[in-house]
Amino acid sequence: MAAMRVLIVDDHPVTREGLHAALALANDVVVVGKADSGENAVEEAGKLTPDIVFMAVRMPGTSGLDATKAIREASPTTKVILFTVDESRASISEAIQAGVSGYLLNDPSADLLVNVARLVLGKLQVHSRLEAVRSTRPDPPPLPPAASAALAVPSQRAEDIPTHVGKPLRRKSGSALHVV
Repeated sequence: MAAMRVLIVDDHPVTREGLHAALALANDVVVVGKADSGENAVEEAGKLTPDIVFMAVRMPGTSGLDATKAIREASPTTKVILFTVDESRASISEAIQAGVSGYLLNDPSADLLVNVARLVLGKLQVHSRLEAVRSTRPDPPPLPPAASAALAVPSQRAEDIPTHVGKPLRRKSGSALHVV
């Protein structure tokens, strides 16, 4: 499997270097470049054609959202994962409209960064033993008509699910993940 080519974009040098160090721990990630602004991100993405761009939302000049739109227009196969402190519905909605593939709250672990990148690229693999169990398991038998009728009426939980769409999934460390 080819290594993921990553561009890191943040206006804070310490954050850029920290992300680079965290991503360098994975053997399937190559950081191909870094940029300190949205303008530079668009330019670097055009030159380097990364698979993934990890980008801050708030930066002076061109925002991460505007840079995301420009990158996605120029290179629709490049996936952009934004990171921010803002978890409001409005911010998540704006990010989705800009074309992001993922949305992380600041301070994610190195493992989370790499796994989110793998997820949006379709490279997150299922453990071979789980895949073997899944592939050898027979399909369940069809439900009896009475059970099918009962399932046609949504449960309270099913009705609650739409109210949770777009809200961050919390991890013990406090970071959150949104994948579109």
